[in-house]
Amino acid sequence: MKFDDFMKEIGEDTIETETIRQLAHMVSDIVKRRKMLGLTQDEVAKKAGLTQAQVARLENSSQIPRVDTLIKVAIALGLNIKFNEVDEEAATLSRLAHV
Repeated sequence: MKFDDFMKEIGEDTIETETIRQLAHMVSDIVKRRKMLGLTQDEVAKKAGLTQAQVARLENSSQIPRVDTLIKVAIALGLNIKFNEVDEEAATLSRLAHV
């Protein structure tokens, strides 16, 4: 199933959709950083204490990554994972999703 089709299937304004969007953004930032640094997946994996296959699965979004895997890869790439406040519209969406 294509990503766009999957997103339509689960609905546009759901917490699941926003979760997938945010994960996709994080993974995109990780891939861009790895490439900017000129590192291979194997090099990042070794720095992060993971296997190359784990990094490949993370980058290919073949499954939802574990939080500790995201953090290990981010650290290996010199990145921090931070929480930022969302705008009011997104906050309202979040509240509606829990009703």
